[in-house]
Amino acid sequence: MKEIIVNPADIIDLEEEEEKEVSLYEKLDGRKVIGAVVEEFYNRMLADEQINYLFKDVDMDSLRKHQERLILYAFGGPVSHEHKLRVAHKGLNITHEQFERAIKHLNAAMWKYKVHIDESAKVEAFFRSLKPHIVGQ
Repeated sequence: MKEIIVNPADIIDLEEEEEKEVSLYEKLDGRKVIGAVVEEFYNRMLADEQINYLFKDVDMDSLRKHQERLILYAFGGPVSHEHKLRVAHKGLNITHEQFERAIKHLNAAMWKYKVHIDESAKVEAFFRSLKPHIVGQ
């Protein structure tokens, strides 16, 4: 019988493999779900009379693409994101209440596309961390 020699460095630590966290991007089927969430989010924002005036004269296709990149970044997707939020929101004077309405619309969009509550809570936390760069600018 032939002796099998195993190098300990070649053995995969299964426990370590199981502990690797899967990004939200991977859990949500990447761009497909995120694109749908962004589309639904802006449909809701544009239907909201307390917010929709903020989008007057805005290139919505460009804004949707930007928002998709931001959400891809938040979900751990393969995209880098650099954007000056204070500059983008300057002069809009977005209120705390308007920001909360946007969060509500984002959560509703994620709910519609069955984003698990744990994942949507992480995304909401990410967007809440951006609040000082958006509100009152």
